[in-house]
Parts: sequence; C-alpha cells; structure tokens
Amino acid sequence: GRGRASDMLAGSRRGPVRAALAMCVGSSALGSGALNERSVETAHSFTGRMCAASRLEETRRPDSLFSDPLAYTLAGKEGRAQPMGGWIMVPRTRFGDDFLRDHYTRGARQLVLLGAGFDARAYRMSGLPELRVYEVDQKTTFEVKEPLLTGESLAVASRAAVATEFTRPGEWAAALLASGFDPAVPTVWLAEGLLMYLSAADAADLMKQVGQLSARGSAVFHDAVSAEYLNARVSVAGAPFIGASDEYVNMWRSIGGFGSGYAHDFRAIKVDRARRRIDVDRRWPEATAARCAGQQVVLFVEVEME
Repeated sequence: GRGRASDMLAGSRRGPVRAALAMCVGSSALGSGALNERSVETAHSFTGRMCAASRLEETRRPDSLFSDPLAYTLAGKEGRAQPMGGWIMVPRTRFGDDFLRDHYTRGARQLVLLGAGFDARAYRMSGLPELRVYEVDQKTTFEVKEPLLTGESLAVASRAAVATEFTRPGEWAAALLASGFDPAVPTVWLAEGLLMYLSAADAADLMKQVGQLSARGSAVFHDAVSAEYLNARVSVAGAPFIGASDEYVNMWRSIGGFGSGYAHDFRAIKVDRARRRIDVDRRWPEATAARCAGQQVVLFVEVEME
C-alpha cells in the first residue's frame, strides 16, 4: 500500500555522500583484478550506484527479470553497501526494458537516459543493433563510470555520455545535440529516479526540451510520486524529494506537446517471478489527479508524441 511505499522510499537514509573523492580498492565482477575505485561527489550520483547494486541483487536471482553483468563493477563498493530497494528497482527496470523494446519495434532508434546514473542498457540489452544511446547525467557520474567501462563491448550501435546539469535551463539539451542526437529520429526517453529530485521549474524545463527534441513516434517513461509525497520529506542517501505532482500526464501534454499518456498506480505493476516478467493489473484505475489528491502514490508515467 501507500504507507509501505512511503516507508521504503524513506528507508535508505545513511546520510549524504562525502563531497571529496575517496580512493579505495575494489574488484571487477569479471575477475579482472583490482581497480582503483573512485567515489562519486554528489548524493544524486550516489543514488545511481545504489540502483546498480539493486540490479546486481536481481541479476543473482535464479528467477531474475533481467541480467546486468556490469552491475557489480558499476555499483562499486559504496553502492553495494547500500542497495536501492528492489521493490521499486526491479519492476521499474523491467518496465523500462519492455518499454524500450516495444518502441524499438515501432521504429525508435535513439534512447536517451535522463539521469542515467550507472545504467548499463547499452551493454546488456540484445536485439537492438541499430539503437544509439545517449546517457545524460552529472559530470561526477561519468568521471567514475567511464573508466569502469573500458574494454567492455556495446550491445547497441553507439553510446555517448553527456555530462551536464538539469538545474541549468537548456544546458542539457544543447549538450545532447552536440553529442550527435538527431531530433528527427523517433526516440525513447527514460527518466528513472529523476523527476522526484527536480524542482517544479526544472521539471517543466525538462518537459519543454524533451518535447522540442521529440520526433513523431517518440515516447517517454518515468517514475514519479504524487504531490502528497512532498509532505513526507523523503530523502534517499541525502538527496531530498523536491519534485512531485498529481498532473504529470497533463503536464507532458501542455508543456511538452505530447499526445496520449497514462499514469499507472504503482500498485498495478505486478512482478511475475514464475514467468520472469511484469504484468499490469488493469483492474487498478489510472492514477488521475483526482485519485492522487491527498494520497501518497508512486507513479509509472508514459506519454507518446503523436
């Protein structure tokens, strides 16, 4: 229920990540020996390592819903010590995977990971040979991440790391275009674990920019929380939730120019371990503004450019 989700979201609180880069010794999941392992500089970047650690836990299950062979390395010692909750990470990751594959079959050939963190879809997802991947996140993320990927083989056509800040209006979009992104090509936009960390103004700017860069046939998936969550004062590893709304689909339409959209109540997303997939329980009604009002609701939001 909503209370359980709130407790779990608030449960990962062991204080902010230290600001200075620290050095420690770790080992590769592939047994390639010792690595000089840097720590990330911001709490937001640290949550990305927590997410990688959660993907590691899922990968090790015999009934896993996805496999991420790079998760151990990308999580690092600091992330493995504090995994993000699997209750959200497993269904969110698989939902994003399925969303990407579905839209690839419909012609999408670019993937933009907004707040990419330590995601490894460019390396772990087969069957997408023409996909060009653009990862957008803070500079500290890529300072740590890129050396860890040295020598790894891409599963897609290409990958670009775009270091920027979402708090400086327009900057990330300009950096994305400079990295080779083509706004004429249908694109899948995944923003997992991002919107709750953006202010209302920064979220609106993001929607505007995504809309301007989206060709017909493009689509967005992101998770989010309802407005009532702001009263819960949730903080994950020192990164506070400052973004929440009951109106995400309407915002994407009015600000980003998107057409069809749907906000899933997270409780409708079911993990089917026996079949190693996720299902959407259609008996749950859409998480409309009226249904979210005054309630703590975790949201899976999808919109398409028509």
